[in-house]
Amino acid sequence: MNRFFAAAVALSAAAVSPAHAVVIGTADSSNSYPFGAYSASYFQQIYNKSAFSAPISINKLTFYNTLSPASTRPLTDTFTIFLSTISAAVTGFGQTNIPFGDLPTYTQVFTGKLQTNVNGRLDIVLDTAFNYDPTQGNLLMTVRDFDFGSGGNLFLDTDNNIGTTNIRTSQFQYPWNTGLVTGFNDVAAVPEPATWAMMIGGFGMMGGAMRYRRRKISVSFA
Repeated sequence: MNRFFAAAVALSAAAVSPAHAVVIGTADSSNSYPFGAYSASYFQQIYNKSAFSAPISINKLTFYNTLSPASTRPLTDTFTIFLSTISAAVTGFGQTNIPFGDLPTYTQVFTGKLQTNVNGRLDIVLDTAFNYDPTQGNLLMTVRDFDFGSGGNLFLDTDNNIGTTNIRTSQFQYPWNTGLVTGFNDVAAVPEPATWAMMIGGFGMMGGAMRYRRRKISVSFA
């Protein structure tokens, strides 16, 4: 029985704990750009490579709105998101022009409309995973929006800092020294339906093994 119980627990733990996840930033302010209010055709955010302890295969991005929990609606626009490695520095990033000519070298990881924020999280499951190696440079996220904004009120948590993350847009050159708090492969605390199914299946296997063991022990001979 102990072996089956251990297997079931391991199965459920694997379902709720990704192999490598990281959240960058501490919420001390909020910002509606780029998913809650239209600001520019291109929005970029850079993440310091030192925030990543090891290479990571990124398959989900998460943004948070714990400071503005009543604002849950992103723009109804179609967003295209790219990830790439960049040699640019984090400090001063907001005061440099976005190199539009570099876009073809970026990896497009998502395109589509966003879901309403749920439980303080805006989860974006990527269409294509991005393998990031921090030894190759800082991480860059590019968000493209050509729909000019409509229907949003979402304010996301940001981290006011110098050196950890920074943003810039295609319209405003400004020393932002801030960036959206971002989760990479971050899993919600409450298991998703697929996770519950795996957990229930694991405990069902354990229960079946226990019933089988009881039947086996109850056999007697005259």
